[in-house]
Formats: sequence, C-alpha cells, structure tokens
Amino acid sequence: MRVFEVGWVNMIELLVYGIGILLSFFMALALGMNDAANPTECAVGAGTISMKKAIILFAIFAALGGILLGPFVMKTVDRGLIARDNITQLTQTLGMDESQVIGMIVVGSFTAVLSAVLWVVFSTWRGMPVSTTHSTIGGVLGFGLVAMPQFINWGKFNVVVLSIIISPMLSLLLASGLYYFFRGYFQRTKSTQQIALLIYSLIYLLSFGTSFTIFSKTLHWSVIETLVWGSLVSLTLTIGTGYTFKKMYGKIEVVHAVSYLLIIALVFSAFAFGANDMANATAVFATPTQMLGGMTTTEVMFLLALLGAAGIAIGGFTWGRRVIMTSAYKVTRLNPLSGAAAEYSNALTVFLFTIIPVYLIGFGLPISTTHSSIGSIIGVGLAMGGLRGVSKATTGKIMVFWALTIPAVALISMTLFWLFSQVIVVA
Repeated sequence: MRVFEVGWVNMIELLVYGIGILLSFFMALALGMNDAANPTECAVGAGTISMKKAIILFAIFAALGGILLGPFVMKTVDRGLIARDNITQLTQTLGMDESQVIGMIVVGSFTAVLSAVLWVVFSTWRGMPVSTTHSTIGGVLGFGLVAMPQFINWGKFNVVVLSIIISPMLSLLLASGLYYFFRGYFQRTKSTQQIALLIYSLIYLLSFGTSFTIFSKTLHWSVIETLVWGSLVSLTLTIGTGYTFKKMYGKIEVVHAVSYLLIIALVFSAFAFGANDMANATAVFATPTQMLGGMTTTEVMFLLALLGAAGIAIGGFTWGRRVIMTSAYKVTRLNPLSGAAAEYSNALTVFLFTIIPVYLIGFGLPISTTHSSIGSIIGVGLAMGGLRGVSKATTGKIMVFWALTIPAVALISMTLFWLFSQVIVVA
C-alpha cells in the first residue's frame, strides 16, 4: 500500500473530506430509505395509520433522538472500534508524520461510508431490510484491516457482535411476552379509566426515562435538577399528549386503546432509532471533522447529528416505502394488538441498548434496529400462529442479506481503500 506522502496535503485532504461529508449525507439518505420501516412498519401493517403520516412522525422523532442522544453511539462507532484519535501514537506506530495520518484517516472514513452506502442502497432497491449498523461497522472494519490492523479494538468489536446476536433474540422473546400481556389485559379490562391510566402511565415513564438521560448525560445536570426537571417535562408531555388525543379522537375508548398505544410506540421507537442509528451516517467523520476543523467533540457531534437528521428525513420520504412494504406486510399478518407488542418490544430493546450501557461503560452500543424490528415482528407472528404465522420465504431471504452484510461491506471497503491508496498520492 502506498502511504500518503507530503505535498499538496491540505488541498487533497479537504477535497476528499468534502466528498466524504457528501457521502455521509448520502448514507443518511440511505439510512432513511431502508430503516424508515423499523419504527413505522407495525403501525402501517396493522392499519392504524397511513404510510405518509407514519413517515412524517418517523422523520420528526428520529431527528430529535439523533440530535439529543445520538452522540453517545457516535463515540462507539467512530473511536471505540478503531483507536484512531491519538495522533502521536498513530504516527509513531505507523511511521508517518501527522499530515499523512490525517490524510489516511480521512480517506479511510470516505471508503467506509461509500462501502456502506453502496450496500444499503442496493438492499433498499431489492426491498430488503438490512442493518445499516452492520454496514457501517463493516466499512470501518474493512478500512482498519488494510490501514491500521494493530489499532482495531477487538474487545469492543466482540461486544458489538454480542449485541448483534442478543438484540433480535431479546426483541423476539419480549414481543411474544408483550403480545400475551396485551391480549390478556384488554380481554379482562373494559373500563376506560383503567385503559387511560395505562396509556398515560406509559407516556410518563417513557418521557421520564428519556428526559432523565438527556439532562444527566447530555446537559450534565445534577441529580436533583435532573429529577425535578425530568418529572416536570414528563408530566407536561403526558398532559399534552392526552389533550392532543382528546382533540383528535375524543374520549378514549377501549376499542381504540390499542391504536393509541401503537402510535405512542411508533413515536418512541422513532426516537430510539434516531438515538442509536444516527451514528451509522455520521460517526466515522467525527474524528476527521475535529482534526480538520479544530472544533470540540460536542460541537462536532451536534453538527453531524443535524446533517444526519436532514438526510434521514429526506430518505424516509423518498424510498422509505420500499422496505416498509416488505416488513409491514410480508413477514407476518399484523393487527393493532400484535403491532403494538412488536413495536414496544423493538423500541425498548433499542432504547435499552442505547442508554443503559451509557451508565455502565460510558458509551451506547450500536445494535441493529433492523434486526430488533424484524425479530419483534417474527416474535408476534410466532405467538399468534406458531411457525405457520411467519412467512418462511420472506424471512429466509432477509436472513441471507443479514448474513452477507458485514463481510460484503468489509470486502468492498478494503478494496476501495486499497485502490484509493494507489491513486491518491499526495506528493
């Protein structure tokens, strides 16, 4: 492999970086196209909300989740998988000067994003829900294997692989359990007051868990401030949501309660999706942006989150329906009850993997929201009809695309980085 030699380094680096940021935006577009299905498929498949309205809700709350909580997972994808933020150590180990190392990192980020974009767009064209998390990890891993294999953090990679295995199984089991719980609860409960209590309690708990994390981890407030303001914000959101439901649908009826729960689940799932998956579009450019722009980590994370939010929204409105059609209608037959169970299972799995590790190990785990989402749908399908309740043909085709994602993207990334290292010689 040719190294990046000193010469027109600033111009070449900035040119490649600019192209890479554009590709990062395209990755956000691809993310919106393929993963818009994850928070919306259950509500759309159950007939609770139209596809257009579902995508609008997805765009709004995915953007909020990505901007407010996305930076936690950016740290894992960008610097957790490959230790590339210590320039002194990199220059000494790789035998390059600082400008060469920066050039190599920028080009590596470029190839990682390009590789992931190519795979995700191809899969979306085929209507297949694939993991953009796996695609991004495969792209970073491929570049790392060629450029700096000794700096790959295999320990953190194994943690990510473990979360990849656990998330669909956990969401499958959780979805089955929630289906049986919801079915039993609504069969026994006929009181509108009890239904309203369940809905408002759920809104309050979800709001409190989210606001507590934002205030404590993003804004670094004290425990007392976090508890007080978290409670106030959660109460305000609960009252506001209740007022909105009353204006839109009138008095809460038992027959409509599951649909209310499903819409709430869509919103929470979209927020959790943005918090976990925003990193897939922008995280690999956190270190290059900080190096070239001289900005703080917080400023970089926020700017990249805004870029990702815009791309995800546009992507969801363009090709989003291609994958939604597969996930919502072709895996199993959903109704409002099974849809609510599946969506809450997906949202809780993603949110827990994003938030709980922040308190335990300092960063969120970039799990596959696609795997979690499909696992939840399969779970309710099995709960409703056993093996006959799930389409084996569609599920099998999805599994093939899943198995190919990391190795395929890593191979593309390795090839592209090697080619670029032969062509882009900064002399």
